[in-house]
Amino acid sequence: MDPLDRAQVLLLCDQCQKAALQSHCELCQINLCKACVGEHLSDSSKRHNVVPYKHRTAIPNVNYPKCPNHTQKHCELYCEKCDIPVCSTCISSGKHHGHKLTNVLQNPSFIKEILNNDLKELEKRICPTYEEIALDLNSEIINLEKNYEKLTTAVTKQGEDWHREINIIVNKRKSEIDEMKSKHLAALNKEENEIKQITSDVTQSIFDLKKILDSNDVSLASAYKSKNAEFKSLPPKVNVLLPSFSPHQINTELLHQMFGSLSSLSNTIVYHYLEVHYTLG
Repeated sequence: MDPLDRAQVLLLCDQCQKAALQSHCELCQINLCKACVGEHLSDSSKRHNVVPYKHRTAIPNVNYPKCPNHTQKHCELYCEKCDIPVCSTCISSGKHHGHKLTNVLQNPSFIKEILNNDLKELEKRICPTYEEIALDLNSEIINLEKNYEKLTTAVTKQGEDWHREINIIVNKRKSEIDEMKSKHLAALNKEENEIKQITSDVTQSIFDLKKILDSNDVSLASAYKSKNAEFKSLPPKVNVLLPSFSPHQINTELLHQMFGSLSSLSNTIVYHYLEVHYTLG
């Protein structure tokens, strides 16, 4: 339970300082009694938000002073009779029963203490921490170009390696094609030479026969030996099938996998780093 709620009967209206408070204006951060609410709302220059005191929104991030008697507690109230700040445990003890209690933030000396505490924390802990973070971030930014250049160099080298291997494969295939072409051409040239030789022999036989027939020389005719049977036996035809190239379909997805992958950009490490090394609590 809020210590101010437990001591509500002893807390007075901030405006009249006479009647017990019942309401709270969240816009003006002021506590009001029933009689003063109407007067407060009469100021139409602001859009006041008056709520029952127990339903008020707590002021966030206020560094209330620590209780000198209960080190785990913070003093949200100030006992005007005893002239000391008190915490919820102090109030529960009954030592301040019947005393006038006010919000510690209404006491100028403690407001100054709170401000000094905030200033000390800002100067000694919070600001140096952010400065350290800024230095680390600056170092990361400086190293960013270098690190990404390494990635680019690695990818470029991989590409050059692939191009080199592809060129080796291409040149090997070209060499194989040239070798097959040479063998094919040699076979055809050999067959052509044989046909030319046989054609020459046939032409000679025709010439010889015409000469015998024109001479009417019986001895030449008797000595003639026919080669037609030999010429009718045609030499075997060399059938060489032209080689073909069957390119494999490029599997782009597999190509990307084989080339190499980049890990995704992740900021998980950054968040963990802040939580571990820059805790301000």
